[in-house]
Amino acid sequence: MPTFAIGSTCHGFILDRVSFVEEINSTVYLFTHAVLGCQALAIKNQDPNKTFCISFMTVPEDSTGVAHILEHAVLMGSRKYPVKDVFGEIHKGGLMTFLNAMTGADTTWYPFATRNEKEYFNIMDVYCDVVFNPLLLRSTFEQEGWHYHLEKEEDRLQYMGVVLNEMKGAYSDPIRSLFHHIYRGLMPDSTYAHESGGDPRRIPDLSYEQFVEFHRSHYHPSNSTLFFYGNADLEAELAFVQENFLRNFDKPVAKARIREGLDVSVPLSIEDSYPVQPGSPTTERTFLAISSVIGTIRDRKLNTAFQIIANILFNSDGSPLKKAVFNAGVCKDFGGLFLSSSSVKSLIITYLMGTDARKRDHFLALYNATLKRMVDQGLDRELMLSELNKYEFSVREEMNKAQRGLDLISKALPAMKSGMTPFEVLEIDALLAEIRRQATGEGYFEQLIRTYLLENPATVTVTLAPDPEKTAQNAQEEQQRLQAFHASLDADGRRQLVQRTRELMTLQATANTAEELRGLPRLGLDDLDPHPPFHAVQPATLGDVEFLVNDLDTNGICYLDFGFDCSALPLELLPYLDLFATILTEIGTADKDYMQFAKAINLCTGDFTHSFQAYVRDGERDTVRPILWLHVKALSSYLDQAVELLTEVLSSVDFSDEHHIEEIIHREFAWAEHSVQSEGYTLAATRAFSPLSLAGQYNEQVHGVTAYLHLKQLSGDYGNGEANLHAALRQIRELLLRRQGMVIAVTAEGRDISRFQHLGLNLIGSLSDRIVTPAELRFPSLPRTQAFTTSAEVVYNVQACTLFPESGRYNGSFEVLRTWMSRDYLWNTVRQMGGAYGCFIQFNHLSGNFGMISYRDPQVQKTFDAYEALPTVVAGLDLSRELLQQLVVGAYGAATPHQGPAAKGTTARNDYLTGVTTAFRQQRIEEIIRTGIDDLRSFAPLFRQLLEDRHRATIGNRDKIDQDKALFAEVTEL
Repeated sequence: MPTFAIGSTCHGFILDRVSFVEEINSTVYLFTHAVLGCQALAIKNQDPNKTFCISFMTVPEDSTGVAHILEHAVLMGSRKYPVKDVFGEIHKGGLMTFLNAMTGADTTWYPFATRNEKEYFNIMDVYCDVVFNPLLLRSTFEQEGWHYHLEKEEDRLQYMGVVLNEMKGAYSDPIRSLFHHIYRGLMPDSTYAHESGGDPRRIPDLSYEQFVEFHRSHYHPSNSTLFFYGNADLEAELAFVQENFLRNFDKPVAKARIREGLDVSVPLSIEDSYPVQPGSPTTERTFLAISSVIGTIRDRKLNTAFQIIANILFNSDGSPLKKAVFNAGVCKDFGGLFLSSSSVKSLIITYLMGTDARKRDHFLALYNATLKRMVDQGLDRELMLSELNKYEFSVREEMNKAQRGLDLISKALPAMKSGMTPFEVLEIDALLAEIRRQATGEGYFEQLIRTYLLENPATVTVTLAPDPEKTAQNAQEEQQRLQAFHASLDADGRRQLVQRTRELMTLQATANTAEELRGLPRLGLDDLDPHPPFHAVQPATLGDVEFLVNDLDTNGICYLDFGFDCSALPLELLPYLDLFATILTEIGTADKDYMQFAKAINLCTGDFTHSFQAYVRDGERDTVRPILWLHVKALSSYLDQAVELLTEVLSSVDFSDEHHIEEIIHREFAWAEHSVQSEGYTLAATRAFSPLSLAGQYNEQVHGVTAYLHLKQLSGDYGNGEANLHAALRQIRELLLRRQGMVIAVTAEGRDISRFQHLGLNLIGSLSDRIVTPAELRFPSLPRTQAFTTSAEVVYNVQACTLFPESGRYNGSFEVLRTWMSRDYLWNTVRQMGGAYGCFIQFNHLSGNFGMISYRDPQVQKTFDAYEALPTVVAGLDLSRELLQQLVVGAYGAATPHQGPAAKGTTARNDYLTGVTTAFRQQRIEEIIRTGIDDLRSFAPLFRQLLEDRHRATIGNRDKIDQDKALFAEVTEL
């Protein structure tokens, strides 16, 4: 790395400042381009995961989503790369560890990361060319944004477009509406009063000409910021962007200006509604939020303090405010967050979920009275210390992130666009020490709460009530607008519209030619390491318990996983299992109530969570090992206290607080219902896969539709279900928290692993030595094809089958075919032609089960048609040598993921438990690299299972499902 002097010029960039930042163990350089005035930030260290990003200030003046549509559109072809869908072509094959583009409220980012230096400069070239020199064809605008879609004159006219459908899915989430109203209320007449992603009702207002003009006025280098991260040569990076792109611009232009809007000087109240299913109950389904302006993005100390205050007041179970709200019975859940960098102003938000509009005034009075009492009496010292510790843990753990460069960029960009230097946000240790000293000794947090929450007129209250008619009203408004346009067309106009629709469909169905693709930079097989490193656990025993060790550099953090065998649980207890684990991690012990426990857990750990996995071993498909995991992560200095606290939980968890357990049940259902209505595809996938294996049947009972409906029934009729719940909690505790079948996995540094072994023996000794036998389970049969209706405006379509009935048939070449299916076939048919936001594959080589899942999809029948065409398409697959090689590289990249230490330890743990060895992984790499076209076609007969043994599930919009209900044996309202 050459030495750069302050004020010197390197390839057009003047160095403004350079400093080694100890907190991130990196040298940070800040440059300004001598001619164009754009800044470049370089964070240099030994991380091989090189990261590049170019961002633009993209300031919307309405809610048509122009910045978002443009983010999609520039990636569809450029002057140097006149290829249809450059992003999709790159995504088919490469070693990228991250590749994406994102639109924020005032900024659009184009980041990627890779460990391969050749690919790093290749994609840097592509990304810079597409943003500065995009083609921006009208057909691209129509596909990615919106267009009138009419395939036949007798069809019903409709709107189509990828972003339009993405935002219809996003607008199914009432929390998004809360945020939009908050920004509109607290920053009227500002950039942030608009929906930069696009309001589905306003997207069709955008014209092609406006779209092109937005690029001209916003995508100039002067309006951009460049980021370089990792171990690439800095001089080479600067030279590359200067010589290939920036030198083509001879003068600067004015930067886009954020409109900060008007200041709010009096409290505001906003009321609106959100859609729920027709005929569904509306009681206790209102959302309520209070938000206040705290400061600006430049107030770093204030913002950091409020990150911690928000957790003290709203999120910790040790919060007196949270307890008062629940005791008052005004909601199913209460929480909050602090937004320090989403806009030029920083905001604090607290919300009620599962409330009623009539309870608003009571809550506001309670909120203010409780805050005043907390300030007057002083905050609980243990509560403050626990949240200070947890926040500092989160800062430390950032060093362990796989995409560390992306994380640092996301911190620096908001600061730089507001006139701060990135050094101010990358250096944090001294600031945290100052905040801790003032909070614990000078009443700092109490002063801030009084000033910014109790005495702050810049506050808005938003009430969002459920409306069973809103979905129909939204659909009617859209249809009226479409009908008005249709009526304005004469016969010739309708014929032209049909012709244009068909032209677009033909264009979408036309693949790039080999000649067109030849210009795209790619890696070859020679660029692949034929023997990549694979990490494996070191299996051992701790006492009489299976002990899996991952000795890795974790930056002084210990990741502890405690697995409990669930095979003794009878069928009727499985829908309670996730609730049991949730309650176990929150409720407290014989010596600590739930508030004391919350403070204790945050004082000595970074988190205490749970998960469930049903393991299938290689070659043993007819057996399953169901495990409930308890996960603890702690700094090395708190390892003893963390393990002692978990030992206390396992030996003396206390389920006697019936009132708080009821609160947990209602909260869990409120969030489950929210997830189902706004997303829900995981439920459809779990249901479609459930009949295919024992593991799938376990998953359906524990966190599928079965579990959801069980939770819905329990929450809706809690009085009648409470006794059964408490009996189930006791039974699960007795059958689960035992040494028999237990497995412990640790990911930490060697000295901490040695320390844990002594602590772990004490924990194991506290557990029951009861021996139990596995339960004999008779899982219920389920319909092969089923749909579930929600209030969403889009659907999620899943089709699954056992693709490999015999385990020996699978080999690494299938990963190449899988890459083609997800990144080529489904991308083109379901996303580009069908209008879905995405479509992906779920596959497990151990079970042989395979499925396809569409995301935010406007289609039902057409998507399933695309799925069921696969047997024919794969049989006739014909790929050029270049495309096949590209897919091989992509499959290789997927098989060698870049992971942080926690994820690397989890992968190795799961590999061991399923019998996947490093030798198997190496063999798969060799099979991937030598894949030929005949290898891909050889899988075609297996895809007949998609037709002969199909399992189909759709979740989402009722009208769309009703239009194609003949596809399903059963339709259920969720």
